[in-house]
Amino acid sequence: MLKKILRRIRNRLKRTVRLTYMKYIKYNQRYKPLGVKKLSEKLSGIELLELNPPYISTLDLDPKFLEDCSWHSKPVVSVNVPGDYIATIKDGRIYASDYNNYAVISGDNYLIAEPSYQWNDARVEPENNMVFKIKGFSKPKKYRGRVFSLLTLGAAKHYYYHWVFDAIPKLSLLKQSGLFNEVDYFLVPNYQYQYNKEYLSQFGIPESKIINEEVEHHIQADRLMVCSFIRNEEHLPKSTCDFLYNTFITSIEKQVRKKAIYIARGDAAKSRKVSNKPELLAILRKYGVEIHYLSKISVLEQVELFNSASVVIGVHGGGFSNLVYCEPGTKVLEIFPDQYVRHYFYDICTKKGLSYDYLLCKSDRIVANHFEGEAVGLTVDLDAIEAKIKLLLGLQDTYSRSSSPLHGPVNDSSHNPAIAS
Repeated sequence: MLKKILRRIRNRLKRTVRLTYMKYIKYNQRYKPLGVKKLSEKLSGIELLELNPPYISTLDLDPKFLEDCSWHSKPVVSVNVPGDYIATIKDGRIYASDYNNYAVISGDNYLIAEPSYQWNDARVEPENNMVFKIKGFSKPKKYRGRVFSLLTLGAAKHYYYHWVFDAIPKLSLLKQSGLFNEVDYFLVPNYQYQYNKEYLSQFGIPESKIINEEVEHHIQADRLMVCSFIRNEEHLPKSTCDFLYNTFITSIEKQVRKKAIYIARGDAAKSRKVSNKPELLAILRKYGVEIHYLSKISVLEQVELFNSASVVIGVHGGGFSNLVYCEPGTKVLEIFPDQYVRHYFYDICTKKGLSYDYLLCKSDRIVANHFEGEAVGLTVDLDAIEAKIKLLLGLQDTYSRSSSPLHGPVNDSSHNPAIAS
């Protein structure tokens, strides 16, 4: 009887402690930022290292292509790009409240506007960061030394393109600053995919130095290092293409560029599935075009594959990020569903001196926005693709009437090579 009473008392005490703890966590406001401040205010406790001045970025895209871009994803042709920087924040924190919001917080508990990220169907002001709507906060995990953040828009967590062009290039600014070897830990959007590990390994960053934001949502560092965003309004700096190429190309054995390759999406996570894939593959094989599934090979093998190619063909998708490793003059044919046409890889071609062409194909449905566009399927125009393949391989001089004209080599003449973003 006594044991039963003692057990009830013990269980009641445990429940009381747990409820008290949960109540404290639920309403703990200690870590909620007091407001918003800007780096331009020359804040105490923050060392600001300015790396590159502001400039105007202009996309070098054919007017017909801009016309063909989807209404929901038309790029802004010219944007003002702010200067690049690295800010070191004493006792700084990062709180990632969800996929689309993370707050960079100063030692005196203010959200810092420039390096924080917030999205709600579009980029919103720092005052609308979700961190201000949270009822309570858990304690941050503290790290000794310097932590450098590679956090960027949420898509870098699971999309290869955004990992390659939004997260990894932040290391270019760190390298430029001369502070790379002083960093003790790197905060990354994700560390679950093999390509995450392979890319970081290429920079000599071991797993022991990785903080995975998918696991640790709230951290504090003796010195938190954050930098400017790499892409602004979906403008990719040419210096980013150069940085990636120069970093990886020294790790492969360069070959004579003679391959014609097709990048298949049969095992892609998203759609853009080709309804008449067997017929398409038969045409490609007829002309000796190699079929490749990138998920089956390592990052360095992908680099080597694209670097060895004279012709690259494929449906719009993340695998085309590897165009950055191609040599000037490589011919590129990008296939789009007509409901989802974006400028990302044409832009890379202009900055790499590649010869770019594209083919619009019928989508399997009408889409209402770019999210639906990502998942749309397509049917490839087999006559048009065969005509384009013949031209790419030098088997005919001109297209038939059923084929749209080829865009010739496009050169990057509008970007200032002195700007390293």
